[in-house]
Amino acid sequence: MSYQDDFLKAVERTSRFNLHPVLAFSGISGQIMDAARVNDLNKILAPVFLGIHSYEQLVGECMPIHLKARPVLEKWLGCSVYYTLGWIDDGSSNGLFWFDDEIIAEKLAAGHQDETLNIHAWLTLPTMEIIDLTLTTTLCLLQGRKEGEGGVIVKKADELTGLSYKPMLIGETYLHNIGVIKSIT
Repeated sequence: MSYQDDFLKAVERTSRFNLHPVLAFSGISGQIMDAARVNDLNKILAPVFLGIHSYEQLVGECMPIHLKARPVLEKWLGCSVYYTLGWIDDGSSNGLFWFDDEIIAEKLAAGHQDETLNIHAWLTLPTMEIIDLTLTTTLCLLQGRKEGEGGVIVKKADELTGLSYKPMLIGETYLHNIGVIKSIT
């Protein structure tokens, strides 16, 4: 199954759980993140990383980092950028950050009570390109490797090797509804 098929299922799932679905998603062909844009990414996203002084500070911060990066990238790229919640299929029995519809329903019913949330966030462009600013660093630090720290994933989802992204929900409404993100009024 292609990433776009999984993404469209995530759009449907988001709607089914009444989580403010993406109303007008239409994928486009081609590539938005060409070599020049990838080279400029650090400069464009510098404000997102203010206050972060070490790679260790990125571990477990995929949700806030990508929430901050989304509007910056939308303005810069001139297109929609979709905040995507899901898990990573790394070939292991359960993958990384795995969750399913049952867990989504349980959290929506009871809220989130734990210190951590087993979920991953990244950004998806209408071309089905992934922008993930934290996974590479998180995996390097957890595995004790220095090589790759600070790396980002910017690639067509279906062209990735060694792992695949599994979108489950689109947008941050789920995080608000389970109490992970508190609204400030």
